[in-house]
Amino acid sequence: MSDEQGGAPEIEQLDAPPPISAELRAKILSDPNVAKIAAELKMDLETFVNTVGYYMNNPGVEPAFLVVSDENLKKMGVNPPTQEAIEANVHQSVEAIKAGKAPSGYEAPRKKTVELQASAGEAVEVKDVDPDLEISVKKLRPPGKF
Repeated sequence: MSDEQGGAPEIEQLDAPPPISAELRAKILSDPNVAKIAAELKMDLETFVNTVGYYMNNPGVEPAFLVVSDENLKKMGVNPPTQEAIEANVHQSVEAIKAGKAPSGYEAPRKKTVELQASAGEAVEVKDVDPDLEISVKKLRPPGKF
């Protein structure tokens, strides 16, 4: 479904979910938790069952995004966030995303690694000895050893 000018598809708006088949209704109601969930959500059981059935029949449908006015939020007992709180949340989210993409600080080794290619029992030929490493080893090695 799209408008006549070839624009974005129309979004279907439902005031309530459409009724479902008796078989699907029986299947949903066979779960003893359905009535409890509907009560927890403060929804009429029939509406809840039809809503669950609608999403079972249409698995690709995303739930609608609802915009509620501040006045209605207050009537529902929810304190709407201030503009500053929303901005702070957005900034914190952006910083968290940046931190997740930032380099860890680990750097690859700058010096060559030791390559051991000799077979067992053969002497390993050392190439390109790092003079700083050799000096450090000699300082730390006890005299008369090796």
